[in-house]
Amino acid sequence: MDNKMAKAKKITAALTAALLCTASLTSCSDTSYVMTAGDSKINAGIYIYNELTEMSYQMTMMYYQNGIKKDYFDQKVDGKAFDEYLSDYALTATKEYAAVVDKFNELGLTLSDEDIKSINDSISSTWDSQGEFYESEGISKESVKLALKGSKMREELFDHYYAEGGEEAVSDDEMVKYLDDNYLRYKSISFAKTKASTDSSSSATDSSTDSADAANEEAKAKRDEFLEKAQGVSFDDFDSIIDEYNDYVASKKASDSSSATDSNSSASDSSTASDDTSSVAESDTSSTASDDTSSVSDSTADSSTVASDTDSSTDSSSSAPDPYANEKMMNYGTMDDSQKDTTNGKILKEVSGMSTDVATAYEDDNAYYILIKGDVKGRDTEYAKDNHEDLLKEMKSDEFQKKLTSWVEKLDIKVNNKAIKRYTPKVVYDKQTEYYSKNNNS
Repeated sequence: MDNKMAKAKKITAALTAALLCTASLTSCSDTSYVMTAGDSKINAGIYIYNELTEMSYQMTMMYYQNGIKKDYFDQKVDGKAFDEYLSDYALTATKEYAAVVDKFNELGLTLSDEDIKSINDSISSTWDSQGEFYESEGISKESVKLALKGSKMREELFDHYYAEGGEEAVSDDEMVKYLDDNYLRYKSISFAKTKASTDSSSSATDSSTDSADAANEEAKAKRDEFLEKAQGVSFDDFDSIIDEYNDYVASKKASDSSSATDSNSSASDSSTASDDTSSVAESDTSSTASDDTSSVSDSTADSSTVASDTDSSTDSSSSAPDPYANEKMMNYGTMDDSQKDTTNGKILKEVSGMSTDVATAYEDDNAYYILIKGDVKGRDTEYAKDNHEDLLKEMKSDEFQKKLTSWVEKLDIKVNNKAIKRYTPKVVYDKQTEYYSKNNNS
């Protein structure tokens, strides 16, 4: 009897161990969640959503900044291989999501009915057009809803600390001081430089170089002409110089357009000349017309760009003209070295060293400029009021990020590495490619 009892106990123990082992394996192989935060499981779909969103953004930037249309995973972002960057980004973003939800609930905050309706409406619209794609990536509607709610909770937490009535609210005086300490106020007009056209070997031809030099001399002379008119003109009154400049740009654009039409007409007349015209003459005439038209086209494009750079548009929805339409308020004080090394950063550096109400000549590889500096204090209070939310984020985003990082560190987060290994950036990208290839061909 004792032997039978002992044998039964062994069988029971073996079965229990087997069941525990099976349960353990099932749990460990579950990739429906990407991490646990305390007692909560975070859907893998949220991680994939973060990965996919950032991937799309970075690929768009690669195209617009460097013309890259393929071989994305051969590129680097922030010094990291693209796939490594995306994995790190998605993991950090998902941890932050978990920390935001945890802190939001801890503080007893709630989303308004209006916020929930806005999120639901956004999801419904997205799912009508992209639902099938998201599901092909393993992202459920619920995961997208949770991700969007997390984003809204993050905004509400920021306001909880820094908005009016918040725990660490920023006063009007603090915001005005921030503007005075960091911002520059200026107006400008510019005359674009012409670059020499290149041949098939990407080398500038002698004729195009001479033509570009002549055009640039003309642009510089015109800049100097306007600079002479601007001497002794105050920052406020510089608007009259900008008005005259805009009239000049419009007139030049109309003249160039007329010249282009005449050139095209001449080319057409030459091509229908009598049969006695030699083939050499036809070739020369066609080439000359083409070159002239190209030059005019470049000039027109440059003038259009210059006009938009003046930022002279007014708000058409308002009956009163915008008194600040021609000026810029820019944050130079918090720029890092890489930002200061950009075209715009170098312009701001020039402005920072200027005296107010003194029109000054400036030049870079793109254009000849006239810059005039205004007094930020003449507009700081009004600007702070009109741009309160943007300035608040600018002032406190880094501080809020430090809070968020500390919440992540305090939260008991356990990463499900099997899910991370399953939902790699390359897998997400390949599924996207497969989906659109299949649907574009159907």
